[in-house]
Amino acid sequence: MEAAGFFGADAVSGDRVSRNHFAPRCLGPANFGPANLGPANLGPANLEPRGLEPRDLEPRDLEPKRLDLGAGVLPACERVGSILANFPEGLVSVSCGLVQSVNHAFIRLFQVPGAAVVGLPLHRVLDRLGFGPGDVAALISPVPSQGDDLELVRSVAGMPPQNLLVRRFPIEGEGRGALHALVFVDETSWREAQRSTEVLVEELLRADRQAALGEMAMALAHEINQPLGAIVNFAGAARRTLTGRIIRAGELEEVLINIGAEAARAGDVIKSLRSFLRGTPQPATDASVNAAVKVVLGFAEPAMREQSIDFRLDLAPSLPPVQGDPIILQQIILNLVTNAIQAMGMQPLGQRHLNIRTAREGASNVRVDVRDTGIGLPSELGERIFDPFITTKVNGSGLGLSIARTLAQRLGGTVEAGAEEGRGTRFTIRLPCRREEDVRHA
Repeated sequence: MEAAGFFGADAVSGDRVSRNHFAPRCLGPANFGPANLGPANLGPANLEPRGLEPRDLEPRDLEPKRLDLGAGVLPACERVGSILANFPEGLVSVSCGLVQSVNHAFIRLFQVPGAAVVGLPLHRVLDRLGFGPGDVAALISPVPSQGDDLELVRSVAGMPPQNLLVRRFPIEGEGRGALHALVFVDETSWREAQRSTEVLVEELLRADRQAALGEMAMALAHEINQPLGAIVNFAGAARRTLTGRIIRAGELEEVLINIGAEAARAGDVIKSLRSFLRGTPQPATDASVNAAVKVVLGFAEPAMREQSIDFRLDLAPSLPPVQGDPIILQQIILNLVTNAIQAMGMQPLGQRHLNIRTAREGASNVRVDVRDTGIGLPSELGERIFDPFITTKVNGSGLGLSIARTLAQRLGGTVEAGAEEGRGTRFTIRLPCRREEDVRHA
């Protein structure tokens, strides 16, 4: 977009000192000049298409008195110049109501050459950029000493409305000549990026659930096969009962009840698996920690039997509920239980013990301890054990513990590790519980 086409002919002509030379004083070699921005950006080279020669940038043209500015503005420009130039959001510095400088991000955001903006009145720039009169008035009003945030909508013909967050803050000086800055954040793009990130996170969580259950697939298949095998046996017994003799009503009823119970058991296993793998977000509700532990053990128990792991439950009665999605709570516990099972894989038989304990901790927390007798954690890892892709297992993904902590934080809680190398590991989940008065009034 050409400067003349965007801001009118007077943006590229007129008084050279008050407009064209205003920016180089703050965009000189010490700050925004070629040394920091290069010829393609905001330095004097941007002004060359408008007819400026290098001699036009001599210091004699850059004296503060020519611009009627306070002496304090020059040092301020020099200090913040390089920071402003590389700031990731669109940024404008303003003094005396005039735009002094813009950065790369501003040029990208509004698709306007920096040379077409610098030196013009701020209200005029904002008007031409598509801000309404009310928004312009708010943006050019005096900046509070603590700064402020404004949420605005920019409307340009032929383009969808653009939601912007504008943050204003003072830099130096007071009164008309004070230097302040405006930061423009494209909330539309930010929200789209946030939605994309949320989708990726959900895909990662789903993959993690699938990986956790994939390691137990054979044992789970055996678990499902048990009630199906029982159904076959009961059906065979019923068929034999019907052959060649008088049937007592109670005898047949007992067989049919057993068939129904085993079919329901198989259905419950499949239903739990499907619900967990889908991970469909549930509205915030009361989630029982003890119930979540029991669901996870339903998944993990076959694998623990297969690996001869002795497990013990110590569930505190009458625990208050925690607020959150039960599926998320189950995934946190499953990740820690899966980690424990893997950690004990190389231990001798008879030395594989898993203990899960729940308890009330103080007035506001519920605590879950998952303790194993596996290989423990190397002391040098420390908190890094929760970093993504950090693992002590040969075939581990390094994501299970990281995801467990992230999900716990989503519920307002924490996950901590305590271990000695070679002596097992204890992971502790702490989650805020619903207060009894909240539960009574819910």
